[in-house]
Amino acid sequence: MGFQSEEGLTKAYTLLEEGKPSLAKNELVDSLQYDLDNADLKFAVWCCNYWADFIQKLPSMDLFERGEGLISRWKSFHMELKRYRSFPERAVYATDKGIFTLALQSYELLQDEYKGDQKAEILRKTGFCYKKLGNYMDALQYLTEAHKCAPLSAAILAEMADCYALCGEERNAKLLFREAFFIDAQAIDLALLDSELIRVLIRQVEEKKYSGEELNEWIPVYGVLYGVFSIKRQLRSQEVGKLKQDIFATENELRNPTSNLKTLTPKLINMYFWLIDHYVRTEGGRERTNEVLLKIKMMDREIYTLYNMK
Repeated sequence: MGFQSEEGLTKAYTLLEEGKPSLAKNELVDSLQYDLDNADLKFAVWCCNYWADFIQKLPSMDLFERGEGLISRWKSFHMELKRYRSFPERAVYATDKGIFTLALQSYELLQDEYKGDQKAEILRKTGFCYKKLGNYMDALQYLTEAHKCAPLSAAILAEMADCYALCGEERNAKLLFREAFFIDAQAIDLALLDSELIRVLIRQVEEKKYSGEELNEWIPVYGVLYGVFSIKRQLRSQEVGKLKQDIFATENELRNPTSNLKTLTPKLINMYFWLIDHYVRTEGGRERTNEVLLKIKMMDREIYTLYNMK
């Protein structure tokens, strides 16, 4: 790579990190005149082209729309990257940093405009942006505040778990991931999770040909079987009552021929796992544990075998 190409890339990366792809493209086009076959320059131009028009439209959007639009387009951007066998990581890093810097600016300006669940969502997205920028402690601070506003939000708990995993606090991460997927597996956007703890598990479940909503429901099942969701807490009495009610309702739903068995089956198995954990902690729980294990065996013999082997 020539000096002018390297200098142009360095300037372009800095501008991309600042969320200025149009200006970054100008630097790259100048450099391409002297190095037409440079793959790094061409890829960086592609990144700029992907974002330039969208970012120019940001001033016409309200703050919430800006933040949501940036994150949504970022997800699409990374889906597009899958078309490449390899690409310069530096360009993607610079682009991502710029996008989340812009998104963070929008969400931070919205902190005092909402209450309740809406405020929790703003705080969650603020924490998410900090996480993507590598500032895990600030991320956890905002996510903790979000959790106070919406203590039963699976999305918030999953983000908290992800941050704890990225900080090396595996015990907290495992506990919160297990909790989040139990509360509402469908509310968790897997594309937003970064830690190896959960990414490895996601890949392992994907290898079993699960995808979409089905994938989300099987993750907590295999999380237990593979020892990822191994940190547990004791259920409160009212939680046990609700769990049994939910199991009863789901069992009845499974008997309906119009039900979606692909999502209900893993969801029910995960509930059975939680009920077994409760029975293990109570006197006389062995007999009731065996009853639940028999139900799992009748539903999925492979899962039953793996559970007894762990």
